[in-house]
Amino acid sequence: MQLDFNQGQTIYVIDTNGLINLDYLFKYDNPVFKAIWDEVEEMIAQGTFRTIDFVEYEINSYEGKQDFLKNWVKKWKKHFVVKTDGASINAAIPIVNEEYSTGFFDAKKQAEGKEEADPYLIGYCKVHNCVLITNESKTKHNKIPAVAKKNGVKFIDINDFLNERGLRMERKK
Repeated sequence: MQLDFNQGQTIYVIDTNGLINLDYLFKYDNPVFKAIWDEVEEMIAQGTFRTIDFVEYEINSYEGKQDFLKNWVKKWKKHFVVKTDGASINAAIPIVNEEYSTGFFDAKKQAEGKEEADPYLIGYCKVHNCVLITNESKTKHNKIPAVAKKNGVKFIDINDFLNERGLRMERKK
């Protein structure tokens, strides 16, 4: 039996890929997309939009010139980043074991001994009955959507999220 800790509210948990796409597609400083970022930040303040510490680590590990996400995550960390709890880690263990040799994990990160957020995200969403936001391929067997589906975790992409939240651009009349 899975407990619903969310008291009827949908909790969205976004992965690294989702955050990168959110930033890339809907630039924060572009006034056209202000409503999207206002919605996300309001949801963070309400506790209904979050990520886990493994994603924060991946964002902070980025070594390129683009630092918006690092700064944005740092700004919202208190309400946005949750520590991956023991139950979520326990739920991730079978995922790690089952997906270890399927290409689900980044070979370079494995060789460097770095943890990846993906199994822990799925474990967290499974344990806490959250919706996982990812823009990874829905057709590949070794990406988050396929692994989430195998583990009974609901997943959506950024566009699905915007639709669910009723966010859309409208022309001035």
